Amino acid sequence: MSGYFVQPGALHRQSKVYDELAHNAEEVRVELRAAFDRDRNTLGDDMYGAELAKQLPEMEGGIFAALGTHIDELERIASNLNVSARNYQAVEHPPVKRS
Repeated sequence: MSGYFVQPGALHRQSKVYDELAHNAEEVRVELRAAFDRDRNTLGDDMYGAELAKQLPEMEGGIFAALGTHIDELERIASNLNVSARNYQAVEHPPVKRS
C-alpha cells in the first residue's frame, strides 16, 4: 500500500467545482467587457477624462489578460483533476481482458 488513499469520485466532484468557478469567471469577464464598452464614452471632456481615455486601453488589456489567465488556470486544474481521477480508476479497476 502506498500510504494514502484517493477517491476518484472526489477528484471528479472537485473538478466540477473548478469548472463552475471558471464558468462564473467567464460570465464576469463578459459582463465587465460589456460595462467597459458601454461606459467608455462617458469619461467626460475635461482633462481628467482625456487622461483616463489615454490610459484606459492599457488598463483594460491588463484586466482582461489577468482574467483570461485566471480562467485558463481554473480550467487546467479541472482538467488535471479529471485526468488524475481516471488514472486512479484505471489502477484500481483495470480493464478486464477477455480471451
